[in-house]
Amino acid sequence: MSAFQVRAPSRSALRAWGLALAVLSVVLPALPLGPLFAQPPMPLAVLWAAYGWAAEDESGWRAPVTLALLGLLHDQLAGGPYGLFAGIYLSAYLAGRILAVLMSAPNLVSLWGGFIGTALFTIAVAYLLARLGLGPNISVMPYAEAAIITAIFFPVVRPLYMSSSPSLRPGARR
Repeated sequence: MSAFQVRAPSRSALRAWGLALAVLSVVLPALPLGPLFAQPPMPLAVLWAAYGWAAEDESGWRAPVTLALLGLLHDQLAGGPYGLFAGIYLSAYLAGRILAVLMSAPNLVSLWGGFIGTALFTIAVAYLLARLGLGPNISVMPYAEAAIITAIFFPVVRPLYMSSSPSLRPGARR
């Protein structure tokens, strides 16, 4: 018998770490900590949370409310306009609910493809909302770069936001 037995973390512990990472990805870029914590290159962990919660069929009120609150916090820390990031994060949740079912094969490539589709959708939403809230000459390239970086790292952090099964939604392929 080994003196050091390592158990896998519980699902609730992983979800708590995932939520903490999402909150940190919103708060750290607003602090004067240098370019390492700026977005980009720091990923938008809230997108991971939105997609993971949507794929896990978090159909209650907690996931959308949490995403809206994180979006409003991000809007406040970024200097506004209010609703920009809340809209982006809620659209990620809605797109994730659709793409998690469409891309529900039990392999990482399918899950990753669903997340990439969600990230690309949020770039389009960010473009539309930024033009409405900030004017036609605004660039969403920093957000697009952060979303792409977030998509690249998705396979590494997937266990924090999703179980090993592809999707728990009804109608998903198993």
